[in-house]
Amino acid sequence: MLVDRTSFEPGAERAAALRPTVDLGSIEHDLTITTELRRLVDDGARLPIDRARDARSLAERSSRQGAMLSCADLLEVRGAIAAAREVREFTSRKQEEAPLTWEKAQRLCSLPAVEASIERAIDDVAVEVKDSASRELSKIRRALERTRARIDEKLQAILQKELRDDTVQEAAVHIRNGRLVLPVKRASRSHLKGIVHDQSSTGATLFVEPMSTVPLNNELAELASAEKKEIERILRALTATVGEEAEAIRVSTEILGELDLYRAAALLSRDLDCVRPSVTADGRLRIRSGRHPVLDAIFRETGGSIVPLDLDLGVEGSTLVISGPNAGGKTVTLKTVGLLVTMAMCGLHVPAGEGTEISVFREVFADIGDEQSIEMSLSTFSSHLKTIREILTEANEKTLVLLDELGAGTDPDEGAGLAIAILEELTKRGAATIATTHLGVVKNHVHEYEGMVNGSMAFDPDTFEPAFRFIRGVPGASHALSIAERQGLPESVVGRARELRDADAARVDGLLADLVGRERELERTLGRAEIERSRAELLTKDYEERLAGVKDERKQIRTRALAEAREILDRAQGLVEQTVKEIKETSAARDAIKAARRKVQESHKDVVEQLAEEIQPEVEEVAAEPLVDLEVGMRVRLKNIGREGELLELPDDRGRVRVRVKNTTLTVSADELVVPEPVSKDKTRRPKVDYELAVDTQPATELHLRGMTTDEIGDAIETFLSTAVMQGFTVVRIVHGKGTGALRDRTQEVLRGMSAVKSFRLGKWGEGDTGVTIVELK
Repeated sequence: MLVDRTSFEPGAERAAALRPTVDLGSIEHDLTITTELRRLVDDGARLPIDRARDARSLAERSSRQGAMLSCADLLEVRGAIAAAREVREFTSRKQEEAPLTWEKAQRLCSLPAVEASIERAIDDVAVEVKDSASRELSKIRRALERTRARIDEKLQAILQKELRDDTVQEAAVHIRNGRLVLPVKRASRSHLKGIVHDQSSTGATLFVEPMSTVPLNNELAELASAEKKEIERILRALTATVGEEAEAIRVSTEILGELDLYRAAALLSRDLDCVRPSVTADGRLRIRSGRHPVLDAIFRETGGSIVPLDLDLGVEGSTLVISGPNAGGKTVTLKTVGLLVTMAMCGLHVPAGEGTEISVFREVFADIGDEQSIEMSLSTFSSHLKTIREILTEANEKTLVLLDELGAGTDPDEGAGLAIAILEELTKRGAATIATTHLGVVKNHVHEYEGMVNGSMAFDPDTFEPAFRFIRGVPGASHALSIAERQGLPESVVGRARELRDADAARVDGLLADLVGRERELERTLGRAEIERSRAELLTKDYEERLAGVKDERKQIRTRALAEAREILDRAQGLVEQTVKEIKETSAARDAIKAARRKVQESHKDVVEQLAEEIQPEVEEVAAEPLVDLEVGMRVRLKNIGREGELLELPDDRGRVRVRVKNTTLTVSADELVVPEPVSKDKTRRPKVDYELAVDTQPATELHLRGMTTDEIGDAIETFLSTAVMQGFTVVRIVHGKGTGALRDRTQEVLRGMSAVKSFRLGKWGEGDTGVTIVELK
C-alpha cells in the first residue's frame, strides 16, 4: 500500500525496506514530516516529485574516465536535476508550514549550469543532439544537407531518363550502406553503369549507385563520419560535466527518495483517514476507533464499513485475554493492534481516531494462524509451542506479545492449564500481552488473577451474528451451540449437545449473555442521553440567539428615547430664545435678565421630568403571572425589560406578537408577556438627569469657529447669539476664516434659520475681509 503510492524507484525501495525503530526521536521526526506533508495534501498542494528520475547509476557511469552517456541518458539526468530544483523551490515556499521538510530539502542539489547545458544540446522531443550544440556540428549538418540535395538532384535526373527506358523498378531513391541508390531491374542492369550495393529478396531488383554520384556519395559518407565524431565529442563533454557533479546528483536522488516515501505516507494517511498517534515508551496502548489498514482499504473500495476498535492495555493490567464466538473478530483485533503498533514505530500515521496512544516496544512477537507443517512433522499445536518457547525466551517489559487461540489444538484441560501458566509467566515479566481463547477455565482464571483483564467481542443474541465490537472487562461466550443451530445442524444433535453440556458452564454463559445484554442496554441509554444533550445544546443556542435579539431591540428603544429627549431639549432651547426675544422687546435691564434666567431655570425642572419619563432605567426581570387569554388592544408587560405596552397583534405561527411600547413597536415571543402590575413608589427610581442652561454674564461679541467641523458649529452659533441677545448686543462678529469656504457657508446657513438675526454680511477690508461674518441682531 505504501509502495504503490511512491513515484519512482528510490522511494519505492525505501518504502519496501521500511522497518520499525525504537528510537522515539526518529519516530517523532518521521511523524512530523508526514504530518507536514499531509497538511499540504489536504490543502491541495503536493510535493512535485512526479518528474523525479533515478539517476544514481547514470551519475556513477558519468564519473568514469572517457564515459559517454546517450542523449536519452542525459535527458534522464536533466529530469533528476530539474525535479530536485522544483522540490527545493516548492519546499522553500512552504517552509513556514513544513519546516522539517524544508530542512531536508535544502540538501537537494542546485545545478542550473548542468541542467541548462543539457537543455541547450539535447532535443527532448527528437532525443538527439541539436544542430546548435556546437558551431562545428551546425557547419557539418549544413554541408550534409547541401550534398544530399546535389545527389538527389542527379539521381532524379537519372531516374526520369531510366523510367522512360523502363530500366528502374520504381520512381524512388533508396539508401543502402549509407549511400543513395536507384532500384534497377536485373534484366536492365547493363543499361546503367554503377556499383551494386544490394538486391531485393526476390533478386529481381538491384540497388545501384550510378557512377556519376559516387564522388558525391563519398563526400556524404565523410561528412556523416565527421558528424558522428562531433556528436560523440559533445556527448562526452556533457557526460564529463555530469560526472563532476555525480556525488551531488546521487545524494539528491537519495533525498528525493526519502521525500517520496514521506509523501507516500502522507497520501496513505489521507486515503485511510489516519491520525498522528501519540508515541510513548511506557508499554501502554490506547487505541481509539482503530481499523485494520488492509480491511479498511478494501471496504473503502467496495463501499462497505468496518467496526472500529477501542482498546486499552496497561492501565489495569499488562495482559488482556479476549474471548467470544468464532468469526467474531478476535484474530482481526490481534492483527489490528500489531499493525497499528508497527506502523507507529515506522513513523507512519495510523488508521485510528484522535487520542490514540502507541507505546514503542523493543520486540513484537505474534503467534497467529495455523502453522501446521507436514514436512517438519509439526502439528498445529506443536508449531504453536515452538513459537511460544521462543517468545518466552525473549519476552520482557519492553515486549508486545500477540497469541491467537492460546491452549487450543490439544486436550481442553491440559491446554487450559498450559495457557494459564503461559499467561502468568508473561504477566510476571511485565510483557504487554493480548491473547484470544475459547477456554472457560482460562477466562475464570483471568478474572481472579491480578494484572490480567478479560475482554470479549460482542455477539448479537437476537440474530446470532457477531457485532465485531470489543467489550472491555467482560469475557465472551463462544455461542457454539447457537451458531450450530443457526447453521442448520439437526435439532436432535444440538439438543443432545445442550443436555451433555456442563451445568456450571451453561450458567456462566447465561451470566455472560446477561452482562452483554446489560451492556447493550447501557449503550442505548447513553445514546438517548447523548440525543437529549444535543437537544439541550440546541435549545440553549436558540435561547441565547433570542436573548441577543431582545438586547438589540432594547438598544433600539433606548436610542429612540434619546432622540425624543433631544427633541425635548430643542423645545427647551426654543423657550430660551422666545424668552430672550421678549426681554429684547421690553428693553429689559440686567435685573430683568436675571428674572428671565429664573424663568428658564423653572422651565428646566419640567425638562428634567420629561427626560426622566422618556429614559427609564433597566429593571431586573421579576416573577409575574403569565397572560393566557390574549386580546388585541389589551395592556401587557414585557417581563424581560420591565416595560408596559399595548398588544397590537395575536401570536403568529411562530408564537411571536407585536407590542407598542410608547412610540416603538416591538416583536417578541408571546411567552414574554405577563400581567401588568402597578409599580410601588418605593420601587420607582427615576434617573438623575443633569441639564443646565447657563447664560454667560461676560460680554459675548465675537465667536471663533476655526478648528471646528461643519457639524459642530451649529450649536456653537446658536448658544453664542442667544447669549449676545440676552446681554443686549446688536452687532457681533463670527470668525470662521477663509479656507475652503465650508465653515463660512455653514455659518450663513445657520444664521438664515435664526429668528433673532436681523441681517448678516461678510466683513469689509479692515474687519477681517471674507474670513469674518458681521451679524446684526433684532
